[in-house]
Amino acid sequence: MTKKMVLVLTVAALTLALSGTAIAATLTGTAGSDTLRGTSAADVLYGKEGNDNLYGYGGDDKLYGDAGNDGLYGGPGNDQIHGGSGDDRVEERTVQGGSGHDTIWGDSGADALYGGPGDDTFYTAGDYAGDVVDCGSGIDTVKKGSDSSYDSFVNCEKFVS
Repeated sequence: MTKKMVLVLTVAALTLALSGTAIAATLTGTAGSDTLRGTSAADVLYGKEGNDNLYGYGGDDKLYGDAGNDGLYGGPGNDQIHGGSGDDRVEERTVQGGSGHDTIWGDSGADALYGGPGDDTFYTAGDYAGDVVDCGSGIDTVKKGSDSSYDSFVNCEKFVS
């Protein structure tokens, strides 16, 4: 039996932590700058607007930054991380996978994408913004957008247009 918890919050900005529970959580932030912390299970976190920080922790998480300059941290597990619109590298904001086989989307804006250990797949938007992609260890694949000539790639093994 799988247990699941869904929270939709409507305050201007929030900090929410569900650490210590093994129940998978679906958390939706607000239009403000939120901090959402998942569980050791497979969580789904939506930052929405604002400059958000999302922490997946353990499990196969899905993190969606949406608009704003977001910090997205997958942690252990096979995570899917979507940066959303905005510059996800401003003020040292990054999109970071962690261990496991992660799927990481940069979307529009100048993003810093870090894979960590595991065989990761990266998607860059090809929007002339200048993404920085550090694939980390493992056999990683980068699926480049229409014009990725302004992007920088480190430790990446395979490229697909």
